[in-house]
Amino acid sequence: AVVSTQSTGGPTVGPSGGGGGGETFEDRLQQWDTVSSYSPIEISANIMRQMHKSEVLILKWPSPLRYQFYKNCMPEIILKMCDNCNRIFYADDLELQYLKLKACPFCRKKVDAEEASPPAEQ
Repeated sequence: AVVSTQSTGGPTVGPSGGGGGGETFEDRLQQWDTVSSYSPIEISANIMRQMHKSEVLILKWPSPLRYQFYKNCMPEIILKMCDNCNRIFYADDLELQYLKLKACPFCRKKVDAEEASPPAEQ
Protein backbone atom coordinates (compact mmCIF):
# COMPACT_ATOMS: atom_id res chain seq x y z
CA ALA A 1 0.00 0.00 0.00
CA VAL A 2 2.94 2.33 0.59
CA VAL A 3 5.63 2.76 -2.06
CA SER A 4 9.07 4.09 -1.19
CA THR A 5 10.22 6.98 -3.35
CA GLN A 6 13.43 8.89 -3.56
CA SER A 7 13.48 12.47 -4.72
CA THR A 8 16.45 12.92 -7.02
CA GLY A 9 16.38 16.68 -6.59
CA GLY A 10 17.55 17.13 -10.16
CA PRO A 11 15.96 17.28 -13.57
CA THR A 12 16.10 13.54 -14.28
CA VAL A 13 13.66 10.87 -13.18
CA GLY A 14 15.23 7.54 -12.31
CA PRO A 15 17.76 5.69 -14.46
CA SER A 16 15.80 6.24 -17.68
CA GLY A 17 16.15 10.02 -17.49
CA GLY A 18 13.42 12.22 -18.84
CA GLY A 19 11.48 14.05 -16.18
CA GLY A 20 9.60 16.13 -18.69
CA GLY A 21 6.65 18.15 -17.52
CA GLY A 22 4.10 15.47 -18.47
CA GLU A 23 5.44 12.54 -16.44
CA THR A 24 3.64 11.60 -13.24
CA PHE A 25 4.25 9.22 -10.35
CA GLU A 26 1.74 6.79 -11.87
CA ASP A 27 3.81 6.72 -15.11
CA ARG A 28 6.92 5.82 -13.09
CA LEU A 29 4.99 3.18 -11.13
CA GLN A 30 3.91 1.46 -14.36
CA GLN A 31 7.56 1.32 -15.50
CA TRP A 32 8.72 -0.11 -12.16
CA ASP A 33 10.26 -3.61 -12.40
CA THR A 34 9.49 -5.61 -9.26
CA VAL A 35 10.65 -8.96 -10.66
CA SER A 36 14.42 -8.55 -11.00
CA SER A 37 15.43 -6.79 -7.78
CA TYR A 38 13.97 -4.17 -5.50
CA SER A 39 14.83 -0.54 -6.03
CA PRO A 40 12.83 2.49 -4.94
CA ILE A 41 11.05 4.56 -7.55
CA GLU A 42 13.06 7.70 -8.16
CA ILE A 43 11.18 10.85 -9.08
CA SER A 44 12.05 14.48 -9.62
CA ALA A 45 11.15 17.28 -7.26
CA ASN A 46 8.62 18.49 -9.86
CA ILE A 47 6.74 15.18 -9.74
CA MET A 48 6.87 15.26 -5.94
CA ARG A 49 5.29 18.74 -5.97
CA GLN A 50 2.39 17.41 -8.09
CA MET A 51 1.39 14.92 -5.39
CA HIS A 52 -1.20 15.81 -2.77
CA LYS A 53 0.48 16.24 0.62
CA SER A 54 -1.92 13.79 2.26
CA GLU A 55 -0.54 11.02 -0.01
CA VAL A 56 3.11 11.53 0.95
CA LEU A 57 4.74 10.56 4.25
CA ILE A 58 8.11 12.13 5.00
CA LEU A 59 10.41 10.33 7.40
CA LYS A 60 12.75 12.97 8.82
CA TRP A 61 15.92 11.28 9.98
CA PRO A 62 18.73 13.13 11.78
CA SER A 63 21.84 14.15 9.88
CA PRO A 64 23.82 12.54 8.16
CA LEU A 65 20.84 10.39 7.06
CA ARG A 66 18.62 11.62 4.24
CA TYR A 67 14.87 12.11 4.46
CA GLN A 68 12.76 9.28 3.05
CA PHE A 69 9.52 9.79 1.16
CA TYR A 70 6.69 7.26 0.96
CA LYS A 71 3.56 7.55 -1.18
CA ASN A 72 0.33 6.03 0.08
CA CYS A 73 -1.03 4.19 -2.98
CA MET A 74 -4.32 3.50 -1.22
CA PRO A 75 -5.49 7.01 -0.20
CA GLU A 76 -8.76 5.67 1.25
CA ILE A 77 -6.63 4.19 4.05
CA ILE A 78 -5.43 7.05 6.23
CA LEU A 79 -1.92 6.62 7.60
CA LYS A 80 -0.19 8.51 10.43
CA MET A 81 3.39 8.53 11.57
CA CYS A 82 5.08 8.89 14.94
CA ASP A 83 7.36 11.92 14.77
CA ASN A 84 9.82 10.32 17.19
CA CYS A 85 10.43 6.82 15.74
CA ASN A 86 9.10 7.37 12.17
CA ARG A 87 6.90 4.25 12.33
CA ILE A 88 3.84 4.32 10.10
CA PHE A 89 0.46 3.22 11.47
CA TYR A 90 -3.18 3.16 10.43
CA ALA A 91 -4.54 6.49 11.69
CA ASP A 92 -7.30 4.89 13.79
CA ASP A 93 -4.86 2.50 15.47
CA LEU A 94 -2.38 5.23 16.34
CA GLU A 95 -5.07 7.56 17.68
CA LEU A 96 -6.52 4.77 19.81
CA GLN A 97 -3.09 4.02 21.30
CA TYR A 98 -2.48 7.73 21.87
CA LEU A 99 -5.79 7.94 23.75
CA LYS A 100 -5.17 4.74 25.76
CA LEU A 101 -1.47 4.98 26.51
CA LYS A 102 -0.81 8.67 25.83
CA ALA A 103 2.24 7.32 23.97
CA CYS A 104 3.40 5.83 20.69
CA PRO A 105 2.76 2.05 20.68
CA PHE A 106 6.25 1.37 19.29
CA CYS A 107 8.71 3.77 20.92
CA ARG A 108 6.50 4.69 23.94
CA LYS A 109 7.26 8.40 23.58
CA LYS A 110 4.65 10.31 25.56
CA VAL A 111 2.38 12.69 23.67
CA ASP A 112 0.57 15.70 25.07
CA ALA A 113 -3.21 15.80 25.39
CA GLU A 114 -3.61 17.94 22.27
CA GLU A 115 -1.83 15.34 20.08
CA ALA A 116 -3.71 12.46 21.65
CA SER A 117 -7.15 13.82 20.89
CA PRO A 118 -8.50 13.28 17.37
CA PRO A 119 -8.65 16.39 15.16
CA ALA A 120 -11.95 18.25 15.02
CA GLU A 121 -14.12 17.57 11.97
CA GLN A 122 -14.37 20.46 9.52
